[in-house]
Amino acid sequence: MKKLTLILAMMVLSIGAALAQRTVTGTVTDAKGEALIGASVFVRGTTTGVVTDVDGSFSLSLPTDGNTLIVSYTGFETLEVPITASNLYNITLREGVVLEELVVTALGIKREKKALGYASTTVSASEIAEKPETDVARALIGRAPGINITNSSGIAGSGTKINIRGTSTITGNSQPLWIVDGVPINTAANENNSFEDGNVTPTRNLDIDPNNIASVSVLRGLSATTLYGAQGRNGVILITTKTGAGVSGNKFSASVSQAYNVIDAFVPEYQNDWANGFDGDYGEFFSNWGSLFDGEPRGRHPYFEHRATFPDNPEFAEGTNYVPQAYPDNVKDFFQQGTSLTTSVNAGISGDIGSFNVSFSRTGEEGYIKNNELERLNFSIGGVANLTKKLSFNANFSFVQTDFKTPPIGAGQGSNSAGGPSVFANLFYTPRNIDLNGWPYQNPFTGANVYYRNNNSITHPRWVLDNARQSNNTDRFLSVMAANYKLTDWVTLTYRLGIDTYTEEQEYFVNKGSVGYAGSESFMANGVLRTTIGKNTIYDQSVILSGGKSITDKIDFTANFGVNARQDLYDQNGLESQNQVVFGLSEHRNFILANSRDFRGNNLNSFREQVWLGAFFDATFGYNSYLYLNVQGRNDWASTHEKEYRSLFYPGASISFVPTDAFDGLANSNVLSFLKVRLGYGTSANFATPYRTRPFLTLNSNASVDAIGNVITLGLPSLLANPDLEPELQREIEGGLEARFFKDRFGIDLSLYRRVAEGQIVQRPLDPSTGFTNTFINAGTISNEGIELSLSITPIRTDDFSWNLRGNFTKNVSLVEELPEGSKEILISGYTDLGNFAVEGEPFGVIKGTFVEKNENGDLLINSNGDWKISSEIGIIGDPNPDFLISGFTDLNFKGVTIGAQLDYVQGGDLFSYSAGTLIGRGVAKELEGFNPELPVVLPGVLEETGEVNNIPQPASGVFFNNTIIGGGASDRGIYDGTRLRLREVYLTYALPSALFTNSFVKGINISLNANNIWFRAFNTPKFSKVDPDRTAFGTDNGLGFDFLGGPSARRMGVNVKVNF
Repeated sequence: MKKLTLILAMMVLSIGAALAQRTVTGTVTDAKGEALIGASVFVRGTTTGVVTDVDGSFSLSLPTDGNTLIVSYTGFETLEVPITASNLYNITLREGVVLEELVVTALGIKREKKALGYASTTVSASEIAEKPETDVARALIGRAPGINITNSSGIAGSGTKINIRGTSTITGNSQPLWIVDGVPINTAANENNSFEDGNVTPTRNLDIDPNNIASVSVLRGLSATTLYGAQGRNGVILITTKTGAGVSGNKFSASVSQAYNVIDAFVPEYQNDWANGFDGDYGEFFSNWGSLFDGEPRGRHPYFEHRATFPDNPEFAEGTNYVPQAYPDNVKDFFQQGTSLTTSVNAGISGDIGSFNVSFSRTGEEGYIKNNELERLNFSIGGVANLTKKLSFNANFSFVQTDFKTPPIGAGQGSNSAGGPSVFANLFYTPRNIDLNGWPYQNPFTGANVYYRNNNSITHPRWVLDNARQSNNTDRFLSVMAANYKLTDWVTLTYRLGIDTYTEEQEYFVNKGSVGYAGSESFMANGVLRTTIGKNTIYDQSVILSGGKSITDKIDFTANFGVNARQDLYDQNGLESQNQVVFGLSEHRNFILANSRDFRGNNLNSFREQVWLGAFFDATFGYNSYLYLNVQGRNDWASTHEKEYRSLFYPGASISFVPTDAFDGLANSNVLSFLKVRLGYGTSANFATPYRTRPFLTLNSNASVDAIGNVITLGLPSLLANPDLEPELQREIEGGLEARFFKDRFGIDLSLYRRVAEGQIVQRPLDPSTGFTNTFINAGTISNEGIELSLSITPIRTDDFSWNLRGNFTKNVSLVEELPEGSKEILISGYTDLGNFAVEGEPFGVIKGTFVEKNENGDLLINSNGDWKISSEIGIIGDPNPDFLISGFTDLNFKGVTIGAQLDYVQGGDLFSYSAGTLIGRGVAKELEGFNPELPVVLPGVLEETGEVNNIPQPASGVFFNNTIIGGGASDRGIYDGTRLRLREVYLTYALPSALFTNSFVKGINISLNANNIWFRAFNTPKFSKVDPDRTAFGTDNGLGFDFLGGPSARRMGVNVKVNF
């Protein structure tokens, strides 16, 4: 790598000696001052020309007879600029007629967009970099139809889930393939991550630097991703980085940007009318159904048990005359205002024989709770060397260091967390009379937890902040190297090698002294330390023979043939230690017990390897620039199946027809500017994960001794291998049209699709007498069909002003068409009595749980105690899949100033929310304001025995606590319709006039103000709970529609300044 860097640098530095002609430089921007990347700048009447780089800059050597520059860009009017004595030309293009736009497709192949027989969306670099998000995945929300993006919380560094055209696998991975500069990268979260731990581990797309992105293309359908084989079955996100794209022209360019953002949590609002207790009586409970704040003494102080520990707080010793009072901001003040600061530098130099580019950025983020921090360092270096007229070489090397930590935010269900101490599990229902931030939370002598409840039986959220943590430190190296050799004028041979490797160190630590755990989790009170080191490596290499040639004056042909080899390696080692000796010391030697399994029984030591070999072809025939036929296919050989089943061929084909280019009458229309119809068919597969087809040995927790005294610690796992396991097969057909009207003032892009995934790889239970508990089989079919629509409108466009409107519409309908014989349902995520299930004849992932029984008239049934009657079995209580999604965009542009906004709407999609249920059930929700907890309540419904209207009164605490999800009530009481409206983004950008920099080494300055996730309203959830259906408790797995008292969503606002040199 050092030699390569030196060679590239020497070539670039020699450019100046090669320049003998006059050189002009400049920039090409749009009306709002945004750089136009890839704009063409040619000297009229010659072949001399360049394209602008990622900053919209160009440098061009003028021939002696050059007198006019021709400047053009897709979607803008071509401009002729007379060449004068000046050497600087800052050019602004006006939106106009669309040129033959080139887009990046599979394998990085650039094609005319009108030739594509499938849907493709390109997102510009500015749309990504200017957002106040550190995760590039979240910056894509709403930018393309067919994509649903959710997140696990607003915690800095938390994971992001992307779903393209629904979920087509029950047990497999449903996340898209990420390709950076032509090679695949791993973006999965750490596999020790679980929803009970809060899914706090970042998804590894967090490692991508948004400031180093030149363009993003999203391929949604199988006809677009066939060439990637099984790896592209869930869609593909193609990223070209600035260091990978290179620099054009003979010049040096650089840019520096600085972004600062503030981060605020969406915190629930509360009632402040009464204290904790039950049945209207004050008591030291963590339910808030006590006495009114009426100034009367009610009993002993909540910290009475700790009076001897804190003699400096004499009020704690009050045993009979404590007067409860409200602390209105006790939860709000627990949060802090987070901050994010990003500094990015990009520089490049180029000449006739090559280019060299380097990028560096640092992001430091402090979240909205104490001790939640993220730091990311990105360094990339890349270049292109034209070694001869036929041979060129390009390489890009990136190093990323991402360090993340947070207090645990594990799933909570109304008291403590299922996976150990959690910040939010005990926070949101804090009684109104508890001074959360003023009273002590830690024993000054032992360090143990101190809190208000009887027997000190729940862990204080502030104790968790200071005494428990989850951390994730990742060092990542990504390298891409390619050599291109022109065999003839129209045939090129390319070899590409990509290596993506990272080491991830993860730690989970809790000091001794937490409380409130029993059974298998009781050890938590004595402290725990779990560390794992996992190394993930992808080796990917391809050889591609590509070419294009005109067969006749009307028929042209392009083709790509290639082979691909990919190897994935994962090696993890870990240790969990329990029973801490010295408080505060987080080293394994400071614990008494150690095990290579965690407390749930998961093995912390693992290794896996899988290999894919692929051969592919892609051929496109074009007729007279209006009819295109594309035929492609790929054969994969996968190591995770036996020989008979490891080979699979995926064919694909698409056709594109452009009537406006075919018929003169349409071509000259003043109404219709462009029309294209398309039809595509594609296939893909989902191969099994490693070690499903052959038996393997595993380390047993209990050793045995054979007849001759050998100690045996190895044995077969409970899973029975299935050598006849086959890959899942997916097929998809899609059709669509693109049309633009009135000189491209109005545009439409419509796609319809249907995808069927057969032979699902699912688990089947076995009779324990076999010695095994389950095995994997092929059975089951899932289908997805939907509509994707994009609209664009420009109501006003003048020389100085334009108003643009855009919108994306997504509707996907999933169906579990078939399950294995004898199986009624398959659990996808969650618990066996409450979770997402695959149920035959139902949408994928329906929510099943207990429910309140009803009579034949639909009336809720009431039992003899006056409570709702709960079903003895679980049933379908919700569908988490949204009916449709809409994202709308608007921007106003005037002389370098742009004001814009994004509005998102989601219709439907049920949500099971423990957050909302807890706020209501424990009596703290603002919705209860004005209610008197001392008065009885009668539940709506009819008596089970008589059918008469219920007339059995109950104390308010009994009604709300016992009949909501936190007190053993039916699960369907926690279901809410997830329809929501969100003001996703508002921004203001200003590009300083180029005239200010005519004689300056500074080429331009751009300033932007941006606010993200500003406001939302989930109409059918409790208004003041601030429950956000965009959050998902199940992280990146196939579960959806659950909220288990996780971290709230966050609002981000900031400023970005970019200086170009």
